[in-house]
This record gives sequence, structure tokens and C-alpha cells, in this order.
Amino acid sequence: MVTPRPWTVGALATPLVALLAGCELGSVTVVSPTPGVVVHAVLNPDAAEQVILLEETQVGRIDINDGLRYTPLEPVRTAGGIPLSDADVRLLPDGDTAGVRATETVVSGRKTGRYVVPQAALAVLPGRRYRLRVRTAAGAVVTGTTTVPTANPGQPAAAPVAAPLVRGTDTLRLAWGTVADAAIYGIRVETPEGPWFLFSDSTRFALAGGLRNFFVPGLPYVFYPGFTQPLAVIAADRNFYDYNRSGNDPFGGSGLISSVQGGIGLFGSVRVLVRRDVAVTDVRRAPVEGTWTGATFAGAPVSLALWREATPAAAAQLSGRQRTGATERYVLGSQRGDTVRLAVLTGFSRADTVSLFTGRLAGDSIAGTYSTRFATDGARVFRRAP
Repeated sequence: MVTPRPWTVGALATPLVALLAGCELGSVTVVSPTPGVVVHAVLNPDAAEQVILLEETQVGRIDINDGLRYTPLEPVRTAGGIPLSDADVRLLPDGDTAGVRATETVVSGRKTGRYVVPQAALAVLPGRRYRLRVRTAAGAVVTGTTTVPTANPGQPAAAPVAAPLVRGTDTLRLAWGTVADAAIYGIRVETPEGPWFLFSDSTRFALAGGLRNFFVPGLPYVFYPGFTQPLAVIAADRNFYDYNRSGNDPFGGSGLISSVQGGIGLFGSVRVLVRRDVAVTDVRRAPVEGTWTGATFAGAPVSLALWREATPAAAAQLSGRQRTGATERYVLGSQRGDTVRLAVLTGFSRADTVSLFTGRLAGDSIAGTYSTRFATDGARVFRRAP
């Protein structure tokens, strides 16, 4: 190893200072480039509709509001993108020159850059080749081609199958048949914090109940006791695999493997091979775990089924579900000492929080209050069910 001489920095500093002193920095106006077209479309024979998303490349002309809550009917804008509207978007089976035109979704009078082709207009079939043709209002043309992975002989559409899983002790084992023209297989589990997804070149896969989600900060569990979590195994074409295994350099824009011509993005296809509805539970050990019952002000019965994360951390995570009358909702929360905090969800994601409960655990009761975004529902007392 060579040790730098102590005079090196000082020797260079003097001429550098002189150089800067003799320079006068000017301003240069950089012309913003013309926005390009970004496409994201994955054909799925089992889907009720095929969805094509179009947006503009971001070139600094428009201020982006990245604080919006994501909604699936307006995915481009609410994910921080710029929707590309009024395009002629068509899916064309091999040999068809006209194709089926997609309809743009409109939400509250806003065009969204989300284009759909319902199954009634075009039934996407395994083993068949399809083309995408996009003509924007500005005249740009983007095209792509994909061949949907072939179904095995006699294989029906994958129907969901119930799969019980005890998180602390069980392993979920999956197996499926080989699809000869698939580039890769993918396993996806939906979680309240976002999906867990992994590629596999094998036709067998095992998921431990204690698996952690390395796609989410903090490495939370993939499986949440009290939740029924959808799982799917797919066969994917080469376009889908290449796009998702590549990355994009935010400065140079290189590295992304695009499968469309005239723009950038993905036009690929998948075939669902396995579906599981994973009903997650766990061994109950902590005092807060169990079933708790109470009633609303109107007298309707309310029950809470809770599980606690087995961790020595000061604030342990809670999950479960709440049933009020005939309505059942998932809950997520934490316990710190005797204080219990729960978020009640209208959907599956943490982003679907509709109300918050804060209470205190004391023996066989949890007493506290619910507060919604607008007001408080008042006090609630839950008693441990026998």
C-alpha cells in the first residue's frame, strides 16, 4: 500500500483556488426532451380483463405529486406517474390485422392512462401469440409481441385451494407440472405490506411459515396470523422474466430489458398454475392472544381474534381479525407493555386503515376507544372469550 505524501493536498489546492477565482460561472438553459412512451401490460388468460398501462417518461416538465394514496383504477397518477391518455390501444391475436381496441378508464372525470380489454371482447388463450399496438395522440407508435405460456393437456384454470398454515411450525410445500415454453416460474404471496415475489426454475417450492419479506423495510413476516393470504404460482414468458430481473439506472436509463419497440416497458404474459388461499394462524402464548368479545353502542356483537409476534422487542406486532355483526375485517397493530393499538382495515393492505383502536390490557379485559378519521366511536370493553 502506498501512503499519500502530506503535501499532496496543499500542493493541489493552491492552483485550484486560483483557477476558480479566475472563472466566472454562467448559466446554461437545457431544453427538456420530448417525453417518451412507457408501457406496462401482462396478459393473463384467467383475468376478467386485460389491462394496459400507458404513461410518459418524466422529463421535468410536470411537477409530480408523490403523496397520493394508490388506487388500482388510477394506478399511474397515484403511483407518481404521468398518464398517457387518448391513445389508440389494440390487442391483436396472431393473424388479426384489426385487433380489439382497449377502452381507457375514467375516474371522476379524469382520464387515467389505464386501458382495458374485457374477456368478453377478447378471450386470451394459452399457447397463442398476441401483438400490442399503441398509437398515441401525438402520433407515436409502440408495438410488442408475446406468446402466452401453454397450458398442460387437460389443465383447467387454477382454482383457489384452502391451505391452513401455522406460522411458527408449518412449511407450505408447492408442486406443479412443467410448462415447456415457460421462461421461468414465479411465486407470489399477497401481504398487508405489499407482495412477496420470487422467481424459480424448479417445479417445487417450500415456504417456511417464518419467512421474512425482504422487499419491505424492517423485514416483516410474509404470513400474518388471522389473515387469509392469496398465493399464486405462475408460468411466465421471456418478456416478463427479462423485464423483472433487470434494473434501471436512474441516471443513464440503461439496464432495463424492454420488450416493446418505439417506447420502453413490458408487454408479456403469464399463466397461473397454482392458487392457494393461505389461512394463517399461530400457536398462542401471550396474554393478549385469543378471542375477545364485546358489543357496539347499538348492541351488535363484536369479536377480536388476536395473535402476537413472538419477539422480545419492546413493541410486539399484533395481527388478526375483527367481526362486527356479519362484517369481518383484518386488523394490524402492536403491544407495548399493557397498551394495545390496532388498525382496522377495510381491505387487505395496511393502507386500507379505516379506524384505530387504543386500549389497555388488564387481566381478562381490554378497554379502550375507537377513533375514525372523522370522530371517535367512544369506549369499548372486550372480555376474553372462554
